Amino acid sequence: MQYNNHSSAKQNPRYALLASVWALGTVFILIIIKTYAYYVSGSAAVLGTLVDSVIDGAISIMLFFAVRLSLKPATKEHRFGHGKIEGIAALLQGAFMAGAGLFLAMTAFENFLNPQVLTHHKTAIIIAAIAVVMSMIVVAVQKFVLNRAPSLAIEADQAHYKTDVCLNLVVILALVIDYYGGYRWVDSVFALFIAAYFIRTAYKISNRSIDMLMDKELPANVRMRLEQLISSHPGIHGMHDLRTRLSGMTLYIGFDVEIDPDMPLKQAHDIVAQLDLKILEHYPNAEILIHMDPIGDTDDPRHNQLS
Repeated sequence: MQYNNHSSAKQNPRYALLASVWALGTVFILIIIKTYAYYVSGSAAVLGTLVDSVIDGAISIMLFFAVRLSLKPATKEHRFGHGKIEGIAALLQGAFMAGAGLFLAMTAFENFLNPQVLTHHKTAIIIAAIAVVMSMIVVAVQKFVLNRAPSLAIEADQAHYKTDVCLNLVVILALVIDYYGGYRWVDSVFALFIAAYFIRTAYKISNRSIDMLMDKELPANVRMRLEQLISSHPGIHGMHDLRTRLSGMTLYIGFDVEIDPDMPLKQAHDIVAQLDLKILEHYPNAEILIHMDPIGDTDDPRHNQLS
């Protein structure tokens, strides 16, 4: 996940719903036209992109409801909110894609042993080109949304649609080669490449979702940026025990700061409150927990002193 610095006015997690609805409408159209393309052409590569779009449809429905649930406010039963549903949804997306990749690989291998005669090349090529354009539009919408709503579910979907663009270009190439008298097995070989892309993307998406579900620390550049913001704040004489994690679109940040022990409590509280607002300027979707220690007191049994 990329963490861009924006003002809070530009950050709105509900933008993620826009990307979900847009992807759902797009994939519905793609399923219709790709079904027709496969019906008239019989291409295994076209079948690969059709299977991909069918999976996209199921995933888009799931992601829509996952994003809606992730935006639900915290409750007494879920005081940290419902953000991790995005990690679960992304993990399921990876599983669907891995299954689709295996199915396509078996179909392509069967067609490799018994090559099928392809027909209606031009129709299939036009439809694949339409799919490329529509997928590029979805990616652009998702990029716009991710700058305003850092959703793992949307980011995973964007990675998938970026792959779709490449895959449909591969389909076009396979159909052109066959149209001009190339070997019939070329279509099946390209379908195997598509299957490999499926499995590779599924692996990457699954890793990201597991990272969220297992509360993996944020990337080093984010932690370094936080350390700079904290250590440079007036009145802060040191910091330790920085802990970060991501749950849905909410960033959880916790750390200890060292304050002058002779400072009045009200003044120390004001320093920490200003630091809180300073961090929120850079990470508007964060929930921040700051513990105050006297200068030099870093021996805290609450933590393992890992930072």
